[in-house]
Amino acid sequence: MSGYIGNAPVPQSTQTRQTFVATSGQTSFATAGYTAGFVDIYMNGVRLIDGASNDFVATNGSDVVLTTGAATGDIIDVLMFTAVDLATAVGG
Repeated sequence: MSGYIGNAPVPQSTQTRQTFVATSGQTSFATAGYTAGFVDIYMNGVRLIDGASNDFVATNGSDVVLTTGAATGDIIDVLMFTAVDLATAVGG
């Protein structure tokens, strides 16, 4: 990393974002797919806490389910992280 001072961040990953506009009371959002434990959810810019007794559950690799229904027009951002194996990555 040219110009970077410090240790290289490990592990390396890529990030994919999907944005949804909620309907009244909507709790389930079908994503393009994620790895459980490697997803961050934001509602109107505020990061939600993962887990059944918290703000959302994301365990099946496709759906994000809010514990409490969203309001009409709430913006749900889903950030999905995928690990990159630098030993096998192809550079350009």
